[in-house]
Amino acid sequence: MVIEESDFRLTQVSDSSCFWDLELLYTIRPKGKEARQEFKICGYGLTMPSAMRHIAHFRMSQKHPGEAITMKQYLKEYNQIIDDISKICHE
Repeated sequence: MVIEESDFRLTQVSDSSCFWDLELLYTIRPKGKEARQEFKICGYGLTMPSAMRHIAHFRMSQKHPGEAITMKQYLKEYNQIIDDISKICHE
């Protein structure tokens, strides 16, 4: 089974497994060429909660690239992303 959203792809390790391989969508900017988007593996054999944490952290780093934010702001936004993903999982 494959679960795919706009910025990630989860592929089940096997039909009866509860472990997932996670791919995240990165923007690749080769020198002298146009930028393109490409999925890159960022974790093998992850549990669903672990994959969700990786996705939330990735979304935070995409939202604030190279930017300093406070711990309070990070945790607030991180927890909101986790809540949003959890709501999707429970619909």
